Amino acid sequence: MSATLETSGITNDKYYNMKQFINTVRDYVQTKAEDSVNLLYRHLQLISNNTDLSIFDPHTNVVAEFFVCLHELLSTIEPGSLLEWCCINVLKTACKNSAARMALIHTYQFLPLLSKILDDRLNTEKKLRLLILMQDLTGGIKISWLTPNLPHLMSILTKWVECGEEEIVALSLAILGNLCYKNRPAIETLSRCIDIKKFLRVCMGLKGFKTDIHVCKLFIILDYFHGNAPKEVFLKLIELTFESSIVAFKTRDSMLLRHVIEVFTDVWDQNNHVQVFQNFKNYDNKIDLMVSELESILHGGGGDMRSDNNNECANLVIKFLNFVLKLRQPNLPALDSRLVNIALNWIQVDSVCSEALTLLREVAVNSAAESSSVLDPFLNCLPIFLRSIRNGDDEISTCIENNKKINSLIELLRVLVQAEYIRKRVLAMVKEELFTKIFTPLIGTSSSGTTNLNTCSTGATLLYVNCLALIYDLSKYDDCWIRFFTHLMLHKQIHMILAQALYNGSKETKALTLTISSGPYFPIAEVSTAMCELQALTQIDSPVQENNNRPKDDNLYPMMSVTQTEKLDEMLGQIKVAFEQNNLVGVSTSNIMELYEYRLATMGHAERAALASLEAVSSRCTYLQHRTAQLTTELSRLYQILLHTEQRYEDALKTKEAVLLNNKQLNEWMEVEKSKYSSDLSLKEKTINEKTQLLEEYAKQLTRLNEEKRTLEDNNNELKHVVAKLEDNLVKKEKLLERKEETLAKSNSNIHTLKMQVSELETQIKRTDSELVAKTRELTEVSNELHNCKSILGSITQLTNSQFIKRT
Repeated sequence: MSATLETSGITNDKYYNMKQFINTVRDYVQTKAEDSVNLLYRHLQLISNNTDLSIFDPHTNVVAEFFVCLHELLSTIEPGSLLEWCCINVLKTACKNSAARMALIHTYQFLPLLSKILDDRLNTEKKLRLLILMQDLTGGIKISWLTPNLPHLMSILTKWVECGEEEIVALSLAILGNLCYKNRPAIETLSRCIDIKKFLRVCMGLKGFKTDIHVCKLFIILDYFHGNAPKEVFLKLIELTFESSIVAFKTRDSMLLRHVIEVFTDVWDQNNHVQVFQNFKNYDNKIDLMVSELESILHGGGGDMRSDNNNECANLVIKFLNFVLKLRQPNLPALDSRLVNIALNWIQVDSVCSEALTLLREVAVNSAAESSSVLDPFLNCLPIFLRSIRNGDDEISTCIENNKKINSLIELLRVLVQAEYIRKRVLAMVKEELFTKIFTPLIGTSSSGTTNLNTCSTGATLLYVNCLALIYDLSKYDDCWIRFFTHLMLHKQIHMILAQALYNGSKETKALTLTISSGPYFPIAEVSTAMCELQALTQIDSPVQENNNRPKDDNLYPMMSVTQTEKLDEMLGQIKVAFEQNNLVGVSTSNIMELYEYRLATMGHAERAALASLEAVSSRCTYLQHRTAQLTTELSRLYQILLHTEQRYEDALKTKEAVLLNNKQLNEWMEVEKSKYSSDLSLKEKTINEKTQLLEEYAKQLTRLNEEKRTLEDNNNELKHVVAKLEDNLVKKEKLLERKEETLAKSNSNIHTLKMQVSELETQIKRTDSELVAKTRELTEVSNELHNCKSILGSITQLTNSQFIKRT
């Protein structure tokens, strides 16, 4: 892992503050600079005030590194500093995420560090803050050996139980119960610290619903340590659980409610006293009261329904109802319809949705065919709910809470499919797009975001196996699902999920996988190969050989000096001789006492050395657990990248095969087309040769025509000069003609006048005949000249038209 996490990317990354904190812790450990302390304050406050609890999901390498750095910081800072309490605030926020809380308990080992902070000198507020955190971090804790911090922690807690305030007493008892539950070293440590009988008498005198449940749990633990606990204790536990949970729910004390329910479910899972639960008399009344309290929130009682505290309390109560309804069905009228109404209202809240869907599943399992109408409100809303999942983000988030919600929905759908009276409605609502959306992080082609996704965790594995089981169930009633199921079974990621489910899944997950494997489309060979690959990742090839040359136990610690050893050997020799001579009376008592003192000194020295060694081993064990967590998250990330890479590689191989097949077909087609175009080419070449010859002939004709063109152009130019001259002449002639026409008009007018005067001038005719003949002759000449001009004009016009036609 790199020395400095990359933080130069987008600053709105939800892990940004964690990455900055990790880098700052590394600087602080090396330099102890004041600037680093200020930055640590800032980052810790931002992280503790973050409302997105999914940032603490422990499957990412960033979160694993963050918890390791937080542990390192808490172990190096000065006791009582403000930075120490900032770390405690972050741990308190992280405990709200159940998966992170389990990792903090079992992997990161913060309890020894917190035990050192626990002291009588703390004020009440800090005691409560620390005890509440320690109560969270001890639920389900496993103690395999006597850790160095355990005696101090037990002493402080028992002292506060005997003389503390009510809240401190309740929290101290809760922590003692968590430490002692199924942990023999813790019980033995407690028995050495105090007189257990006297302590139990003190506990029996404590009153209050906050302490009763923890006292009862402590009695059960100690009774089991000395034998079997009586059934009356379990009846008392049942009664206290119902009473305390109802009171805690009314007061919206989510912390107390969670621990009360956890105590009951944990104890009951381990002991399974079903008959005792059946003998509980007020069961129906308690269930009715719990359901009524949930309904009161829906009707506006208890504050804002959407507040975080209400959400958490409702989630815990619904979870408790789901647990007890599996153990025993109450005899209450219309209970199913009330539960359906409650579940439908809480489905809208993300933090409660998973348990609400589980509640609907319990109703569906227990409801008969004739009472199927109670599920109609949910079935009416189911298409909208499924559509919201399909049309949500581009890729379904793989955070733990979202996995739980989707998994609860799939389990509910599996139950509904099994019910014949509503099967057709469910088959019509469920579409392939829903499963495509769910499987996208696993088999999707996009590799974006694979760094922080964990599709191989226990929750994700259960989700995918449940989805496959639902598809397998759907394929029994609709053949279209067979194709989708077989398509999914072709992916190697699916093979790895099934192999992981069979290899290290829970009992429920293995049962589901075996159910799927009974079908005809299960890839047995591929899943077997995947299991072998998983086995290779976890199997140790060569066991570590035992070192036969290790020192004996007596040589582990230097017990005495050489002089003391010689003196002890001399004394033992004297005692041995006296014993052989049966003369022990001669051995002085002082020598025996001195030998006894040597033995005590040796044992004390060995004990101190063993404690020092135990502290070193505990520190080393914690370090190895941290390192294992880091390597596990890194391995998960690399494994996820490997799966996506293999998927892309398989897709590339398929694409390559398709391209090669396409190339082969193209080559065959190209050969056919090549032969075809070869024959066409020979014909075209022959045609080209013929056309080339024609082209040469046309080129010669073109040359000849160009010469004729030049000749005609020369003639045309000459004719243009002639036409220009003729046009000039024409203009002149036209002007002359106009004059002649004017003269003719005048003459005509004169003739008219003369005709009018002819009668009068008859006498003068003779006299003027000669003059008239002359005029007539002149007129004839003019007419002839006019006729000639018209003829010339017509010739010119014809010549011009013929030249124009040749040009065009």
